[in-house]
Amino acid sequence: MNIINEIKVLREETPMWPASANVFLIRDREGAILIDVGCGKEEKFNALKNFLKDEGFTLQDIHTIVISHAHPDHMGAMSFLLQEISPRIYLHELEIPLAADPQRLNQTFDFNLTQRDNTNESSPPFGSFNVLDYFAALCPMASAQATNKMVDGDLLCLGNFHFQVVHTPGHAPGHVSLFEPDKGLLFTGDVVGKVVAWYSPSSGGAIGYLDGLERIAKLNAHVILPSHGENIGRVREAIERTRTHILNFDSVILRNLNDFPLSFADLCAKIYHKPAARFFPGPQLVESHLIKLEQEGKVTRREGGLICRV
Repeated sequence: MNIINEIKVLREETPMWPASANVFLIRDREGAILIDVGCGKEEKFNALKNFLKDEGFTLQDIHTIVISHAHPDHMGAMSFLLQEISPRIYLHELEIPLAADPQRLNQTFDFNLTQRDNTNESSPPFGSFNVLDYFAALCPMASAQATNKMVDGDLLCLGNFHFQVVHTPGHAPGHVSLFEPDKGLLFTGDVVGKVVAWYSPSSGGAIGYLDGLERIAKLNAHVILPSHGENIGRVREAIERTRTHILNFDSVILRNLNDFPLSFADLCAKIYHKPAARFFPGPQLVESHLIKLEQEGKVTRREGGLICRV
């Protein structure tokens, strides 16, 4: 699909996990630049090679790769690419250690939250869970060493485009969006798209997610190029829809604390009825919002772990 003459996109039919993230191709005089590379399954990598071939490129033409964040649907294919090429690799400074050692992703997903205050014998035994094992079956992760560090406010010159790096955490600690002011293009990664991404405290939580949304809402963007799904023309509406979805979860938590204080585990169980959701992403979302609501003086935690509405 042609977004504008210099940018092409490899897009899966479904935006839902474990689909690969959209892969964006920018051409320049040196060859090809990719924004994200997709999943680490062989058939996904073959689709990437065919996409490049259709655009007149081989793998050896790729000289630069920008990774929005170190999750497998965005960078898993690096396991194949790095066997063939040695491109420049751009990552936000907070994502560099996660890409170099993906085992660290277990920490940013905050799986330890499922054990907090949990005395429910029917709860699933997820204590030894390793997210990389889960990824391996659906969308394998890769490791990669960044050659170039990105920080908020950086300017990336990619082909004929000049992108401003905007740090938009929440879903990942060093998640970045890219804004091209001359064309009004906004690459939002996972923070705005067809569905609202999960978020966790160690990745920035609800506070980080909302702060990032506020920042990109102030940009004069004309079209959103998300990591999942089709481009979005109604930019402000899409950002506000995501913001509203997140803020509404505050009300869910407060409503469940109306009658009496609850432990963290009991609060999660009241909101999420399926055991898998009480492991992920339920506790991560609940804790993200409890941190926010505590800062706002709307909830407090008593000794013994009980959470009560103020």
